[in-house]
This record gives sequence, structure tokens and C-alpha cells, in this order.
Amino acid sequence: MALFWGLLVLSWSCLQGPSVFSPVSAMEPLGWQLTSGPNQEKVPPLTLLKLGNQVQPGAQNHTLQRLQQVLHAGSGPCLPHLLSRLCQNMGPGAFRLAARMYLQKGFPIKEDFLEQSERLFGAKPVSLTGKQEDDLANINQWVKEATEGKIPEFLSELPEDTVLLLLNAIHFQGFWRSKFDPSLTQRDSFHLDEQFTVPVEMMQARTYPLRWFMLEQPEIQVAHFPFKNNMSFVVLVPTHFEWNVSQVLANLSWDTLYPPSVWERPTKVRLPKLYLKHQMDLMATLSRLGLQELFQAPDLRGISEQSLVVSGVQHQSTLELSEVGVEAAAATSIAMSRMSLSSFSVNRPFLFFIFEDTTGLPLFVGSVRNPNPSAPRELKEQQDSPGDKDLLHSLKAGPRGDKLFGPDLKLAPPLEEDYPELGSPK
Repeated sequence: MALFWGLLVLSWSCLQGPSVFSPVSAMEPLGWQLTSGPNQEKVPPLTLLKLGNQVQPGAQNHTLQRLQQVLHAGSGPCLPHLLSRLCQNMGPGAFRLAARMYLQKGFPIKEDFLEQSERLFGAKPVSLTGKQEDDLANINQWVKEATEGKIPEFLSELPEDTVLLLLNAIHFQGFWRSKFDPSLTQRDSFHLDEQFTVPVEMMQARTYPLRWFMLEQPEIQVAHFPFKNNMSFVVLVPTHFEWNVSQVLANLSWDTLYPPSVWERPTKVRLPKLYLKHQMDLMATLSRLGLQELFQAPDLRGISEQSLVVSGVQHQSTLELSEVGVEAAAATSIAMSRMSLSSFSVNRPFLFFIFEDTTGLPLFVGSVRNPNPSAPRELKEQQDSPGDKDLLHSLKAGPRGDKLFGPDLKLAPPLEEDYPELGSPK
């Protein structure tokens, strides 16, 4: 019999837990391995972790061991409690979790699995009608409501012989602590590589309160754009065009991206508006992570005594970034060092994360190679100055040649002159 593992996501967020389960240790390898698409990919390690925890109460023996190894989880219902605390931390309306279970009429599911699913994840069982058109309409309507209308049609068909469907939806809406002025947004070029650009709508600000720094190994600029609700949109911009997501992430850790003593400073910012939509089947991805057993002969006798196999894992997400904030769907004091205006421009391929600030916990991982894939590529104008070749050196050296950033990370002292505007990378 077929178990359809429906994975739906609109966003991101979580909190550190006790020793029996560490979300950070679980999400780091998941996020690193999942974010490897050729153009732009948005993969939420938290949601994959949550769905895995929904299946875990029904897994036994070797299947249970594999789930625990891949998810870096022990026993115990820690994740649901962490998610509940997270929702409380972020306040009403910012972060919404929803889960549902659809069952074939007459399917002999175990009461203990039903009880745990509803108690831990709020996944109430609903019977399938047996008529695919009606069932799809009901499922898609639930998804639409759970994601505030951001995903109006999740499934177009159900696999044959589906007896159990697990759905998982998350919606996040974050408002910038400092909004961008829409009147300053204008058409600009996003550099795909050394030859081509695409037009984008570029948001701008002259004195944006931004935490940013530069890593030397690898050569990456990192910036934290703060939301109002204890979250940050973190952008990583490699200085070279030729970079591989997996290789970049292999040299990073969450701690590296979240240093404790980087202060906000007024920064000239350019950040492209984005609307990203992504849909994929995750069966191959989960197999690569080591969960291929779920699709072959898993031991899911904690769900039912009947033999079950996972027949599908669907993922869909959207992300919209605008002048007011991010939708995937109290102001704090700002400590600024006295220094001249610096510049941070996101005008070439980049990676991004959504972090929960109080713990540095990552919710969402993605990469953007082309923010406007429907636009024709344009040849880059030859307007770079000879000094651009020395851009990285100028970023690392102060007015007297002193090094501002060490082997991994050193924070910049106050400068006597502006940082150069970031031009074309090497």
C-alpha cells in the first residue's frame, strides 16, 4: 500500500532544544546537502525535519534508526515543543504551522499513531472520498488556507493506491525593521557572470542599519537584514562568479555565519526584489540523504500492521521579497560604530538564509543564480575600472594597509574612508 508523504512549505523558524535533540546539528547537514540546484533553490531544512518527525512515531527497527541518523534526532517529542515556543516568541500572525492527515476509508491505522500525530503536530485525520477530483479539491483548499493563499494549488494528482497522506504547511511573514523606500526602487542590472546581466527591480537605501562582514576563507560577504520579529534574512555574496553551492557551504558553519560581536552600521544597500516559486519531487533528494529505504521496504508497523511504502514526497514553496519585508508565504535599539558610510550591493548570484536571531537557528536555505529567469540575458557593458581588480584587496586593507579581516573572520575597526562600492567580482 502507498503512503504519500506530502511536503509543503512556505517558510521558516525554530529554537534550540535539550540534549536529546539538537535542531542545529540536524539542520546543518540537511541544509548543506539540499541547497545545490543549478539556478535557484529554496529548501527548508526545518520542514523536512518536521515531516520526518511526523513519520518517526510509526517507524520501527532499522527504519527508525535510519530516520534518527539522518535527522540527527534521538527519541522524545522535543521538536513540537520547540516549534510551539518559537510561535510564542515571534508573536501572533508572524509564523503559522499546520499539519493534516488524509486517510483512505477503512484503512486500519493504529490509534497510538493517530493520538501522537494530533497531540504533537495537530494533524487531525480526515477521510478521503475515493474520488480523486473531490479529494484534490479538498487538499488544495486546505493548503491554500494554511498558506494564506500563497499556494493555491499544491497537488494535481494523487499516486495510485494512496491510503495515507501527510501534509505539512508553514507560513512566515517578516517585516523589515527598517523598510525600503519604494520611490528609490529602480531598474538595475544583476550580474549573472562576467559576460551577461539581467534587469531587476533593485531596492535601495543610503543609510540602512546593517550587520555585515567579510569572510576570507572562502571569500564571501555576509549581511544580516533584520526583521521586527527576532529573525534575520542573511545574504551570502561570494566575490567570485565561479562558485559551487556545495563547495561554498562545505567550508562554512552556522557559527561562522552568526558571529556574536558584529554591530549594525549605516550602510548604502542595494537588494533586488524577488519572487521565487519552486516545486519538486523530493524522493531522489531523500534517497541521496540516506532515506531510500522509505521508498522500498520500510518498517512502518507503528502506523499500521499492513505493509506501507512511501510513494511520493512533494515540495512546493514561494518566497516574495519586497520593500516591506519577506513573505513565503517591537523595534530594538541599534548600536552603531562611528564610521563613514559603507556599501553592500547584492547584484550577482548569492545564497540566503532565514535565521531565528536569539539562537542563530536556520530555518530556510536557498540560492539565487538568476532572479529574473524570464528576462533575456544582456551583454555586460564594459564599464569596470582597472581598480576593480583590486576590489577584494581594498576591502581587506584599511587606509594604512592594515588587515581588516583575518583568516576566517575579523571585524572591521572604524574606517577613515568609505568602502568602495562593490562592482563586478573576479
